Amino acid sequence: MFTKALVPLDGTEVSEGIIPFITQFARGLEMGVVLATAVEFGPLRSGALGRLAGGLGQPFSADSPGPVPDELQERSRRDILSRLDDLADRIALEGIAAESSVGFGPASETIIRMAQESNCDLIAMSTRGRGTLGSGLLGSVTYKVMHESPVPVLAITPERARRHWDADYGISRVIVPLDGSELAESVLPYAAVLSGRMDMSVTLVQVLPPDDFYTDGYTVIEVQPGAGDRMEADARRYMEGIARQMRDEGLGVAVETVQGKPSFEIAEMARATDHNMIALATHGRSGVSRLLLGSVAEAVVRESGDPVLVVRSATAITPSAADATAPSPA
Repeated sequence: MFTKALVPLDGTEVSEGIIPFITQFARGLEMGVVLATAVEFGPLRSGALGRLAGGLGQPFSADSPGPVPDELQERSRRDILSRLDDLADRIALEGIAAESSVGFGPASETIIRMAQESNCDLIAMSTRGRGTLGSGLLGSVTYKVMHESPVPVLAITPERARRHWDADYGISRVIVPLDGSELAESVLPYAAVLSGRMDMSVTLVQVLPPDDFYTDGYTVIEVQPGAGDRMEADARRYMEGIARQMRDEGLGVAVETVQGKPSFEIAEMARATDHNMIALATHGRSGVSRLLLGSVAEAVVRESGDPVLVVRSATAITPSAADATAPSPA
């Protein structure tokens, strides 16, 4: 677990803003890095790639039928690899094993495929940015990868990565939202590994409905008097049971309950202090909470600004206990 991370880039300085963060993150986990660009030719035939084709003497435009010429594809691959190799060399100076990769095809599918081909067990993505030689890392691509990737996805805005990550800055706490379901708990092994290897504390949090009513987006349910206190007691009892198991593994764990809209309260908790990351599952519902739906994961990524580790519960793995403390080979 966490042996190598694929870092999709699109050729812009905006997308490359994630590099300082992922460099420090990879060092903390003793993890290798693959810098990757996904190139989708179709929408760009009359743009940058069309100009490249013109330089090669190839009559190529938006109306050109048939496949992209092999020479053009190879030229694109060389040009992109040159920039990626320069960035990889900078990361290697930090003592991190770094390599470069270029793939061709629709962005999200290609990113996932490259991660599998490179044996990566993490994808670390910027949530914004668009380049001239790829279909870009717009939020929609990031969110699609989050929902479809068989490995966890770490998302962060490049602005936050540049502003808050330097040699003296590190993540000291991982916030783990739970909702009482086994599916939501599928993120816990990943949080434990991060905590153990990077010396971070863990805060387990459950978002409860307000005292007077609860809405799940479709119906409004009135909460009976005193039910809020019982729900909070139940939530704390549930989380303390998990916390005890994690403390037995030598991890520092706290539990909290808050009331309100899940994505807003989780983001607010992260914004209240520095040096946080959030780890959550993209599926899971229990009773009336419906906490960890994919839309909530997307909202947390958008609203918090902090790094967010998203694990698809359907593909989560159960690591060995040693994973929490033993560094992985880069």
